[in-house]
Amino acid sequence: MAQAASKTCEVCVSAPGSQYCIDCEEFNCENCKLLHNRQKLSRNHQFQKSSDLIPEGKSRCTEHKEEFTLICNTCNAQICPSCVTGKHNGHTFSKIVDVIAQLRGDNETKMRAKTHEANQNINKIEESLISFDNSVESVIKSINDESKMIKRMIDTSVAQMIALVKEQSKKEKDKLMNMSHA
Repeated sequence: MAQAASKTCEVCVSAPGSQYCIDCEEFNCENCKLLHNRQKLSRNHQFQKSSDLIPEGKSRCTEHKEEFTLICNTCNAQICPSCVTGKHNGHTFSKIVDVIAQLRGDNETKMRAKTHEANQNINKIEESLISFDNSVESVIKSINDESKMIKRMIDTSVAQMIALVKEQSKKEKDKLMNMSHA
């Protein structure tokens, strides 16, 4: 694959090379890509977004000196088109570009699933926090209700003691009054 994903168009040398011609091994802007596809010799060339290129040096077959463009599914190895008729004859093949696209799609699917799972876990945590907060509020309400009941009991007891003291005080006063008049 190409060495850099952000290049200048190699035809007009003025616009960003957002497209990469796999056959010509050059970066093209959108306009030059359209012109490239209109020419008879390059009409069937394949393009891919330059941002999808793997930023590594090109790998070439040591035997045929051609670029690796295929994956041998049988051997799980990168091969060039000439290797197809050689030691990989009769094997099944895939284009490297297609394998990369498939892997990218698989990874995106897995990422979406993990993101969905993480969001579900976050929702469960948020629901648990709400439930916890409700439980805390319930305990606080019970404490306040118990406190009010205890305060009423204390107020009633204090009122009874005060009434008893006043009653005793009145009786003692009455006795003293009766003794002083007698």
